[in-house]
Amino acid sequence: MRALQKTIGASRRARIDVYGSGMDRAEFSRRQIAELGERLVELEEMLKDEPLCIYATGSYGRLEAWSGSDIDVFFLHEAHPETPFSRLNLIKVSAQLIEATEEMGFPPFSGDGRYLDVHYLELMREVLGSREDDSLNVFTARMLLLLESRPIFGAERYQHFLETVVNFYFRDFHDHIEGFLPTFLNNDILRFWRTLTLNYEHDRFEIQMLSPPQRPAAKAKSALKNYKLKVSRLATCFSMVVHLASEEPPVTPQRVLELCAQTPRERFEALAEGGGEIKACVKQLLETYDSFLTTVQRPGEELLEDFGDGETRKQRLEEAAQFGERIYELLTLVTPSERMRTLVV
Repeated sequence: MRALQKTIGASRRARIDVYGSGMDRAEFSRRQIAELGERLVELEEMLKDEPLCIYATGSYGRLEAWSGSDIDVFFLHEAHPETPFSRLNLIKVSAQLIEATEEMGFPPFSGDGRYLDVHYLELMREVLGSREDDSLNVFTARMLLLLESRPIFGAERYQHFLETVVNFYFRDFHDHIEGFLPTFLNNDILRFWRTLTLNYEHDRFEIQMLSPPQRPAAKAKSALKNYKLKVSRLATCFSMVVHLASEEPPVTPQRVLELCAQTPRERFEALAEGGGEIKACVKQLLETYDSFLTTVQRPGEELLEDFGDGETRKQRLEEAAQFGERIYELLTLVTPSERMRTLVV
């Protein structure tokens, strides 16, 4: 009961933060992104000859942020790293971005800002599917660009880069234009999802190396990460996978771009137009997702305290498991059997 009362109280506070001025999460996210972009307008003169864009991912990329959300950003440049973006300019851009986010009250960038680095479009093309793809963090930058991103700076370049990356997966499109299926892209998204789950297992293994007094806090943190992985990350990946696996061929680059422009929620809502069992499944899925957002959009200390309670932790992870079951149910409802096989074998 104590845990339930705490959750209700925290949920009310989260709603006040998000809706206090009459905004919903999507509007709040859009306004924050727009204001951040306006604060970076001075960069336009400095970078007028640089094909660089900055895009947000995470809760802001999904348009579901609240006042306690941090902002995850990526820098993407068109050139090849053999002719790199000036290191001095990167420092200047990063400094302005950090100053702007601090003035707006964003939490500090994760990893003490060590992820504020430039990725290169041409390198993305070269290493796609290779061993270097993941080790250079290019894989993550590419997947999040496709699945949950919004431009902060350089919107036109962002759109051009997004179109270019989508076309990476359509090399054979003109040879199979009447019946093209985006198997290459779907395989890459599935690889990303499985990489996320493997990374989680690696982090969980490290808990065993801690001393007994350190383990309860680490276990709570790991469980919270597991909860987020099994709901928001699963939704990000499979809201796209379900569409790509079920749409009538040919699936075109333009259609994929339309899906990229949608949030995971919007992709699920579009599927509900199928009516019947599909609509009912999507309704259950989104209700669970809304409950998830209410749960996690609270101060970190409260969250970790709740996930440190065994009963609460078990309940949340059971909810996450049910969310995964609804995703699988939706996949089986909309995907033709002959195409389902390609998702497994």
